[in-house]
Amino acid sequence: MNHTAGITRRAFARLLGTAGALGVIEPQLVGMALAENKRSLNYLAHRTVGAEGAWELKKIEGKVPRNLNGTLIRTAPGQKETFGTPLQHLFDGDAYLSKLTFREGKVSLQSRFLDTPQRIEEQQMKRMLYTEVGTLAPPLPDGYKLKTRGKNQPSVNIIQWDGRYLGLSEGGPPVEIDPTTLAYKSEWNFYGTLPGDVPFTAHPKFDPATGEGYAYGIKRGMGLSLTVFRMQKDGKLKQLYSLPQPQYFMVHDMLLSKDHIIFVIPPVWVNISQAMGGKVAPFQALKFGDDMPTKIIILRKDGEGKPIIINQPANMVFHNGNAYEQDGKLHFDSILSPDGSVLKTVGSFDADQPVKTTPNHLTRVVIDLAKGELVSRTELEAEVEFPRFDERRGGAEARYLYTAGFVGRTDENSIVRHDLLRRTNKQVSPGKGRTYAEPVFVPHPGKNSEELGWLLTLGYDGAQDQTFLEIRDAATLEFQARVWTGIHYPLGFHGNFYAQA
Repeated sequence: MNHTAGITRRAFARLLGTAGALGVIEPQLVGMALAENKRSLNYLAHRTVGAEGAWELKKIEGKVPRNLNGTLIRTAPGQKETFGTPLQHLFDGDAYLSKLTFREGKVSLQSRFLDTPQRIEEQQMKRMLYTEVGTLAPPLPDGYKLKTRGKNQPSVNIIQWDGRYLGLSEGGPPVEIDPTTLAYKSEWNFYGTLPGDVPFTAHPKFDPATGEGYAYGIKRGMGLSLTVFRMQKDGKLKQLYSLPQPQYFMVHDMLLSKDHIIFVIPPVWVNISQAMGGKVAPFQALKFGDDMPTKIIILRKDGEGKPIIINQPANMVFHNGNAYEQDGKLHFDSILSPDGSVLKTVGSFDADQPVKTTPNHLTRVVIDLAKGELVSRTELEAEVEFPRFDERRGGAEARYLYTAGFVGRTDENSIVRHDLLRRTNKQVSPGKGRTYAEPVFVPHPGKNSEELGWLLTLGYDGAQDQTFLEIRDAATLEFQARVWTGIHYPLGFHGNFYAQA
């Protein structure tokens, strides 16, 4: 008898995942059944987490370098349903934190959901109360009033700054997280210097020469403006610019060169009246303007002078690489898509057949700073995402860039090492039935060469239904170690490594 008759593949996948997490059936059987269920690796790698806890990781292939000492801290949307309500968007779900600690060749994992006030409220009520990025909440019980104005999910990135962990979302201020327990502490406004109507970016950038950071947000309410800050060493923000904007644009990332802050702003904007109407989730109110320009905005880091603004054809952009200045010209790398199809792809994450994404391109852009004009645009590689480099070279020329490749075809997922000087690439696959997340570059202790380092990459194995951490040599991509976590948890988007003090 077929006990799955009348159940959708989506619901069957949820049932199996829950059974595996509870230990009702073996993870290997879960993996095989999920594979037979025809769900994509991308779906399986980002679905609801299997467990929370803290433990030493004993199952290791190869050897973890003994001089790799520190912490890889990551955040991710942790679930894909809330008390029976399916979450439809890749960005939906309460923040789930994972901290991998490396000590003398040993690795331990600490992981948990972040207990925000909104998560606690939903857990107590045993129902979805708050609308997510891409999923409307069901109607509230009669007479019930929410305790807060909405969810601020720090599920996109996490940084260490001013002696604290800050979880970042773009939907509001950062969230301070206890570095030992990973518990929620409070929203953080940089000692009162982040205005209440300016959400904080998930991608601040840091100047290795000064130790200062740079960040931004789109001011809400009347007078929309791109508001740019310097993150000073005393932990406070100093506002550098407030640039009026005609729409509430989606600005996900930025770049830093030696003297400049660079934004590549796609023609993606929020229909505010639609978003405020309460009939659609925020991401459903996003619009891609095919007939609108992509704007390159270049600002001085000292806050002086007028912006350089250059219009380009409509492109979607989530992430950028590095930027540097040479002979009066600004060089930077962005990952550009020719249309807005990726927005529909992440928005149809929970569908049995998600919308296919038009291939993007890692693109080198060169600007003449004196003339304020585009010199050239060169496509370097197709179908890559999550660019990382040796951040000690931030704002100076970095020869190597690392990405997760072939994101649109997860069965052929890879890590790509881009040699930007020779314009050559090297790539490595995780193997059949596996997929990679963002590669994070970690330099060898005491070494300055960007050739000398490791790539730390989370991955997911569909057959074992298990998340792993892979360590590869940054120069050769040669395998060094694979550390099995013993559980499945979502790969998420971003994280950072902090060396042992």
